[in-house]
Amino acid sequence: MKPVYEIRSGALAGFNLLVPQLGGRASDLLAQVGLPADCTRRPNVLIPIATLVDLLNLCSHSLSCGDFGLRLAGKQGMRMLGVLGKLILESDSLASALMITHRYMVLHNQADHWKIYQADDCWVAERVNHFPDTIPAQQYSELSVGAAYRLIQEMVGSKITPRSVSFRHKRQSPQTNYQAFFGVEAGFEQERDRLVFDGSLMNYSLAQPSSGLMRYFDEFSKGLLAEHEGDISQQVQVLILQTLGAQQHSLEQISRLLGIPMRTLQRRLNEAGTSFKQLVQNARMKTARWHLRASSIDVGLLSASLGYTDISAFSKAFRAIHGNSPLQWRKRQVINS
Repeated sequence: MKPVYEIRSGALAGFNLLVPQLGGRASDLLAQVGLPADCTRRPNVLIPIATLVDLLNLCSHSLSCGDFGLRLAGKQGMRMLGVLGKLILESDSLASALMITHRYMVLHNQADHWKIYQADDCWVAERVNHFPDTIPAQQYSELSVGAAYRLIQEMVGSKITPRSVSFRHKRQSPQTNYQAFFGVEAGFEQERDRLVFDGSLMNYSLAQPSSGLMRYFDEFSKGLLAEHEGDISQQVQVLILQTLGAQQHSLEQISRLLGIPMRTLQRRLNEAGTSFKQLVQNARMKTARWHLRASSIDVGLLSASLGYTDISAFSKAFRAIHGNSPLQWRKRQVINS
C-alpha cells in the first residue's frame, strides 16, 4: 500500500481571509475537494497533501489567480507552528530558532522537508519533496517557499531580502509578483526549490512578539487540549508530538504548557497507567515509523529531530521495540510494499 502523505491544516492559515478578497467563498472551495468548512479553524487536523494540492490548484483556476499559493503564504507566519511557536520565541538567535523550526517541519510535514546548510558566505534553505513529482504541485511549492520566507521575516521583525529564490517548476504568474513578494526576481525550472540568504542572517536576534501572537499561541494550546479533555495521557501525548522538534519535551516543559505542577502531572499519569517517559517513547516511535516507511529522510536527521543524542541511541531504542535497526526496518518495508 502506498503511503498517504499528510500535512497539518495549519498550512491553510489565512485561507478564510484571502479567498473572499479574491471574490470567492472559502466554504464552497473547501467542499469541492471534500474538506469540512471548519478545518481552517482547527490547524492540527491532518489532510492529505494531494487534497491540499487540489485545493490550491482549484483556487488558482476558479479565482483566476496564478499566484494564489504565494498570496496565501503572505498571510502566514509563526502562527502555523502551533504550540511550538511559543517555545521558539525563547530562542537566543535566529539560527537556533530556525534549527528548531527545521526539526519541527521534518516531523510534522509529511509532504516534504527542508535542508538547511552553509555554502561559502551564504545560508541556504532547500525544499525536498516526499510525494511523487507527477502531482502538479506548483502552487503548493510556492506556498511552501513563500511561507518559509514569511516565517523568517516575522521572526526577525523586519523585511529580509534573500540573495536569490528559485523554483523547479515553470513560472505561474508575472515576474513582478515574485519581485514584490521576495524583493528579488525568482528563477524557474531550476534544480531545486531554494532560498539563499546572506550568511550574517543567522546572527540576527528575534523580534519581540506582539501580544496578539502570544494570545494566539495560548488559545491554540487550550483548543488542542480541549479536544482531549479528561484524558491526561492523551493531552500529554499531543503536547509531546507538538514539541518534539524543540527537543524540550521534558516533564518540566510539558507541565508548564499544561499549567500543572510536575508532581501532580506525574501522579495523574501514574493513575492513568502510564508515565512521561513511556509517552515520549511512544511519540518518537510513531513518528519514526511513518518517516522510515514513507519518506527518504536521512536517518541521522530523523534521529536528531526526534531528540536523540546520536544515531546509535536512536538505533538502540528502535531495535529494542521493533527487533531491527531503523535502516533494516526501512528496507523490510520496501521489500514488503
